[in-house]
Amino acid sequence: MRTLKVINHLNDAALKEKLSITAGKPEFSRWQILYLIQVAGIESAETIAPLVNLSKQSIYKIVEGYNKSGVQGIKYTQRGGRRRCFLSVEQEASLLVSIEQKAAKGLVKTANDIRAMVEQRVGQNVSDDYLWDLLNRNNWKKKMPRPHHPKRDIEEQQAFKKNSPTVWLPSNGEQI
Repeated sequence: MRTLKVINHLNDAALKEKLSITAGKPEFSRWQILYLIQVAGIESAETIAPLVNLSKQSIYKIVEGYNKSGVQGIKYTQRGGRRRCFLSVEQEASLLVSIEQKAAKGLVKTANDIRAMVEQRVGQNVSDDYLWDLLNRNNWKKKMPRPHHPKRDIEEQQAFKKNSPTVWLPSNGEQI
C-alpha cells in the first residue's frame, strides 16, 4: 500500500485558510485532500477516497501535482467552453451585424462573400465547418428561393391557376 506525503509548501494555518476561501466543490476537494494528509495525518488514499468522493488515482495525481508545483499544481481548470475560438461571442455578434448591414445593401450574395469578411476579421483562412457553425451559433439560417424545374412554362402555370376550380366537389356517383 502506497503512502501519501506532501511537501510543506504551506503551513497548517495557511492550508486551512486556503480551504476556507475556495470557491467551488472541485477546488475544495483538492485542498481537503491536502489538509487531511498534512494536518490529520491520513496517509492512505483508500481512506481519503470515500471522504472526498474521488478515486485513489485522482488523489495520487493531486498530491503529486502539489508536491511538484506547490499551490499552482492545485489549480482546477474548468472543462468545456470555447477554448479554440477565433472570435469572442461579442466579436462574432458585431461581425454578423456588419454583414447584415452589407446584405441589406445587396453587397452579400453567397457564403463565399461571408467567408471573405470572416477571414478578413479573423486574419486567417477558415473552414466551411467554422463558417456554418458561426452562422448556426448566431441563429442564422440558410435561405434560398424554392427550386423550380428548368423546363417550366410560366404561362402554362398561370393558365392552370386560372382554369382550375377553387373547391373540389365530387361527381354524383362518388361518395365522400
